Amino acid sequence: MTENAAGDGLTCGFPDISVDGEEWTNMIGAILAAEIYGGLAVVLTGPLGSGKTALVRAVAGALGIRSVKSPTFATQAVYSIPSLEFDLVHADLYRLDSGQIGLDTELQFEEYLSDRRAVLFVEWGERWNAPRTDCWEVDIASPDPSNPDVRRFGFRAFGAEASRRVANAYGRMLDAFAEPRRRC
Repeated sequence: MTENAAGDGLTCGFPDISVDGEEWTNMIGAILAAEIYGGLAVVLTGPLGSGKTALVRAVAGALGIRSVKSPTFATQAVYSIPSLEFDLVHADLYRLDSGQIGLDTELQFEEYLSDRRAVLFVEWGERWNAPRTDCWEVDIASPDPSNPDVRRFGFRAFGAEASRRVANAYGRMLDAFAEPRRRC
């Protein structure tokens, strides 16, 4: 787990995981929830309808947050996490200009990340010039048009702590997804 030759700060990446059904997306969310920490940016990419909001909802639900909706029109929503000392900030950049959005925008991303008082989930993250430390990138796609319930998740991490934690989560996902196969 070292910086790649391109020098973009990538610390680790993992083979994609494909799941079939919302219950597996919820499991991925619960596993990721156990590894988040204040100051982490989670950049979500994928086409419209791929499941970005469903993943945020699953993470939030595992943290005791109810009624999470896509903040497409409001741009962002802040949720208090009762059991932790930071908030979950859920941003959706779909309706903003397609140009890169820096840390210095009115969205206060820099403030949330610098004082570690929030974990930041950014949908349409490809529109944001995300930091290259303390960052997970999660790409979600529905690769099979004949079965829209199938989701493919790709995980990359930037920074040592982010990499260690997503590696923990990834290992737990592999274990969880292997268990039903063992019973067959």
